[in-house]
Order: sequence, then C-alpha cells, then structure tokens
Amino acid sequence: MSNIQSEITYYNSLPYVFDGFVCDDALATLQDGGFKLVCVRKNDVIPEKKWVPSYDFVMEADGQKVGNCNIRIGYTENLYYGGHIGYWVDDGHKGNGYAGLACKLMFRVAKMHKMDKLIITNNIENLASARVCEKLGLRFIRVVDVPDWHDLYKEGSRKLNIFEYCL
Repeated sequence: MSNIQSEITYYNSLPYVFDGFVCDDALATLQDGGFKLVCVRKNDVIPEKKWVPSYDFVMEADGQKVGNCNIRIGYTENLYYGGHIGYWVDDGHKGNGYAGLACKLMFRVAKMHKMDKLIITNNIENLASARVCEKLGLRFIRVVDVPDWHDLYKEGSRKLNIFEYCL
C-alpha cells in the first residue's frame, strides 16, 4: 500500500459525529470582533458525487462581505484531495487575514461534530493559501498528484499541497 493510500485509510478511520446540522444559534457565535461568518446554506450528502454534508458561509468584516468559505464534515478519499475547508477572499480584501480568521471560526464547527483532524489542500501555485495554512500552524504533509477522477482534476488542478490541522 502506498504512503498516500495509507494516509487516506488512516483519515477515513477517524471518528466524527454527524447527527444533523448544528443549530443556527451555535452558528451565530462564529465571530471574532468585527469579523464573522454568516451561514448561508447547509448542504446534504450527495452520494453520487461522493460529497459529504457541508456548511457554506459568507465572510463579513464590519458588516461588509469580504469573501466566502465552507467546511465539509467527515472523512473520505475525496476530502483527502479536496480538503475539509475552502476559502475565497474577494479582490480588494486580500491580505487582511480574513482566510485565517475564517478557518479559526470553522474549526469550532468541526469541533461541534467531534472531528479530530482537518485537511486543508491548495494548489501548489497558490502561495497565499499555503501561507494561510502555515500561519495557522498546520502541518505540511506532502505534495500529491490530483487523481484524474477528482473534480479538482477536471477543473485543471494537477498538484496539491496537503496540510493537516489537529483540533
């Protein structure tokens, strides 16, 4: 078994709890000073796409939209490559640390689902995203080739950084 397959098997064995989406009151606490995450959608499992339950958020700073982010709940081979957390900071708002703040707040959601570890991946050319992971103290695992069956491959990604965060 390859190292990558061993890692995937390991992550897939990790415990988590998904008895349904957490209540809106709990999600309303996802804020840090003037920065907050507003949950705009809770996405059910889509087995045919190998998608797990997820939450989509808008990032707001002082009441203004500055980006979007999401967190995916569970452990699958698909998530080994796609990661648990995604973030997109809007042009004009980059460089303010919003992606890192969003991740810290989404870590709380992962804890609500009793997840132990999270994977964040980024294209090897996305240096800003890699810096976010480094600033958050994530452990760099490896660079991987994106398998041709993955949605990221179909979108043009070929190599990814794999980072791990222990909650």
